[in-house]
Amino acid sequence: MYEALYAPIPDVNAYLDRLGLTAPLPVCLETLDQVLLSHQCRIPFENLQCFEEHQEPSLEIPAMFDKIIVQGRGGFCFELNALLEALLQTLGFDAWSVTCRIVRGKDFIPPMLHRGVLVQLDGQRYYCDVGYGGPQPSFAVPLDGRREKNGETFWGESLGSGWYAVSRLTSQGVAERVFEFPDQRQPASYFVPYSFYCARHPDSLFAQHRIINLRTRTGSLALTDNTLTERDGDAVTEIHADNKQALSDLLLRRFGIRYTFE
Repeated sequence: MYEALYAPIPDVNAYLDRLGLTAPLPVCLETLDQVLLSHQCRIPFENLQCFEEHQEPSLEIPAMFDKIIVQGRGGFCFELNALLEALLQTLGFDAWSVTCRIVRGKDFIPPMLHRGVLVQLDGQRYYCDVGYGGPQPSFAVPLDGRREKNGETFWGESLGSGWYAVSRLTSQGVAERVFEFPDQRQPASYFVPYSFYCARHPDSLFAQHRIINLRTRTGSLALTDNTLTERDGDAVTEIHADNKQALSDLLLRRFGIRYTFE
């Protein structure tokens, strides 16, 4: 089973087409930023397989590719960042997955239940993420520096002993730490038990609530259970889906997801 986890992307051009990009793409910071932003705007974070079907998603590249690229679905961090890592490697980037803890909004040390991606480029290492349902950077964040882009400010810093943190500046101008992680290269099989826990354990947020998020060019879309919250600049709008058909229509219209609720 685990050998299949390392399979290459079946069709790179189909993946790039899903992102609205075209090969060839140079191995540079501009390309990296472009891939991340396009990924977040075109492929939603979603946990329908976990919440609706009570199943843990496959982490094998062919299965994830079929679900997310061929079927036009989304996924959670263990899927989306796995595909991102494979795509970046195929494009020629030195990319690898790391295990992370999400510390945003926590007053305790949480478990390592998030998958992120590091990229080594031109002597600098960057944190990359397309699989966090919260405020993730729309560009590559240097592990020892600060970047401002797309109206966002994120920075990385060393915590010592091979550990790093990524923080952001909130809209209120407050510094907020989001992720902490070691920089070790982790094999694909390492994430299988964490994915299983997040998908199936009754205490997991993904087993308790329907969660779908997508970045837009001017804000974001966030569906929690049956309520869609749209942020467009400073404007916030809520829409409630009162039945399964209304929910299916909402997913197709706003997230591009075709899904029939049983």
